[in-house]
Amino acid sequence: MKKKLLTLFLALGLTASLAACSGGEGGTAQTPAPEGTQPVETSAAPENDTYVFQAGGADIAINDNMADVLAALGEAQSYFEAASCAFNGLDKTYTYSGFVITTRPEGEEDFVNSILLTDDSVTTPEGAYIGCTLDEVTAAYGEAEPSESGVLAYTKGDTTLNIILKDDVVASIEYLPAA
Repeated sequence: MKKKLLTLFLALGLTASLAACSGGEGGTAQTPAPEGTQPVETSAAPENDTYVFQAGGADIAINDNMADVLAALGEAQSYFEAASCAFNGLDKTYTYSGFVITTRPEGEEDFVNSILLTDDSVTTPEGAYIGCTLDEVTAAYGEAEPSESGVLAYTKGDTTLNIILKDDVVASIEYLPAA
């Protein structure tokens, strides 16, 4: 069940990121990400100014430079890239155990564009995880009106944290740029 759910979320995320493309060319490369070094704090955002995800001893935030994130996390389990629909360059996807990071290009650098939690082996710093209840999310983040599709959206600084519920249980958590 977890593998089917993971596959579904990854497919939806990839489809959504490529949905803006119409008639554009895409490509893939299976080269590994650079080897990492010791974990470091990568987020330039002040504490409590935005939502961050923590992994490998690093705080990772939307708009962080991906080179710094790779230095902290090390090589991804898998890597995918395709021509960007919205930017000049390549959109890149790095899959780690329990989460996926996608990037957007800006000049010669890549920046974190989304972080998708893929299973219950990781949690947000506030304590939300896939499989927790609506009551646990509310205790961690406060009240939010779910949309008709069951999405709770919390925005802080330049980040929106989308928590998707199914039958009042968290099915997906994603960090995205605030609109």
